[in-house]
Amino acid sequence: MSDSSPALEPRQEPGRTSCPAPANFLAEVAAFDERAEHGIWEGPRYRLRYRTLGQGPPLVLIPGIASTYRGYALTLNRLAGRFRTIIYDYPGDHPDDRARLRAITHDHLVEDLSGLLDHLNVGRAFLFGLSFGSTVTLRALHREPRRFPKAVVQGAFARRRFTIVERMALLLGRQLPGTTSQMPLRERVLTYNSRSHFPEILADRWPFYFEQNGLTPIAALAHRLDLVARLDLRSILPQIRSEVLLLQGNEDRIVPRSAFEELLAAIPNGQGLIMPLVGHQPHYTHGEALAQVVGDWLLPCNPGGCAHASHCGPTSEK
Repeated sequence: MSDSSPALEPRQEPGRTSCPAPANFLAEVAAFDERAEHGIWEGPRYRLRYRTLGQGPPLVLIPGIASTYRGYALTLNRLAGRFRTIIYDYPGDHPDDRARLRAITHDHLVEDLSGLLDHLNVGRAFLFGLSFGSTVTLRALHREPRRFPKAVVQGAFARRRFTIVERMALLLGRQLPGTTSQMPLRERVLTYNSRSHFPEILADRWPFYFEQNGLTPIAALAHRLDLVARLDLRSILPQIRSEVLLLQGNEDRIVPRSAFEELLAAIPNGQGLIMPLVGHQPHYTHGEALAQVVGDWLLPCNPGGCAHASHCGPTSEK
């Protein structure tokens, strides 16, 4: 295992002295909506909505605790050039998904991930779990190592101590209707945790992030927080045999560096990468470079290049 900290920046052509201008995030969302295929799997616990884009080895992006697929559009658009990307919604994200949240456990989330892949006729796949999604990823790697040979996790943790705001959300979530946009102190907390990681050149991305973060139903967020409160994955980490790349923003104020170090020390085939000047939302602030790092690590090509990307990863059929 190694812990290195190369800069997470887009590749530059010889002779160039500056990075290309950042992508227009809203245009990337519109492009994803236009190109991605939408579907619904009538799973045993809820009507699971999913979106797929691209061709090649399957790569499942497992999202964070309070986010929408739109926040990952830029990263997914870039990854879709090399992978068949899959992203899905959690139970409770939609009022008509028929989810009975109190009956759904963390183990069920892992079972639903496998059930979705069965529905899509996908055998082996790569996983990319972010924040809360990393916990689903780690448990899936432990349960089905042959199905998931490699994975990337970002802002990952095996256990969490709750902040005051998270405890408040868990308490209120059992009593209040509506979405997280109505939660008290939300703007102040998000600004403290993440606003400084959106430089002026990315000013258009901050209001979009703030908007999307507020769309998660309070009941669904409370359910996930309750799952985290009961979660401790430390005992299974030494038994994970898949290769895992652990990404951690150097400026992350939500998941501490100690959580990254705990995972790195415990996972036998774990590799660590600290991302300088990056917070907890690299899919917003460094989406292009994040996709490059994830893609290059999952599909490392020979010096001559990969003539057929699908030959460099897991097969897409069972």
